[in-house]
Amino acid sequence: MGKLIWNQWGRLLAITSAVSSFWAYFFRKFFWDMVGGTLGPAGLVPGKNTQPLVNLVVLFPLLQTFTMVLGLFALALEMPLPILVNTAVHRSILLRIIIYFMAGSVGIMVYQTVDCAIYFIITSAVYAVALLKGETISVIGEGRDGVVSV
Repeated sequence: MGKLIWNQWGRLLAITSAVSSFWAYFFRKFFWDMVGGTLGPAGLVPGKNTQPLVNLVVLFPLLQTFTMVLGLFALALEMPLPILVNTAVHRSILLRIIIYFMAGSVGIMVYQTVDCAIYFIITSAVYAVALLKGETISVIGEGRDGVVSV
């Protein structure tokens, strides 16, 4: 059997998390609405104590925007843009751990991105293991068609 390459597994998890984080823009719902909420004719009505967070999620999608920006940055790192290939930003595992942990922390507040937030947290843990094992991220080569494989 082969040896598990942790940063490659983290790469696949990060791509999945980043793509699934876009879902929150289509359907906006505050995840923690059960705290102080009451049951109304249309379902659960969030309480007054959660109104500032409801405004951040439903009326002004600030949390979704932040999660989407971090998801786009994750895609730019994992499916490397030609600008980022073989730069210090692209090779930094510590930067990925920090960004994915931040994306997971913000994504847990939005109902539709709870799954991708959990995947982002797992991804940051996988990259932490890769960092502890001394793995590095580097460009393997360029194919005939100019596509860079990592």
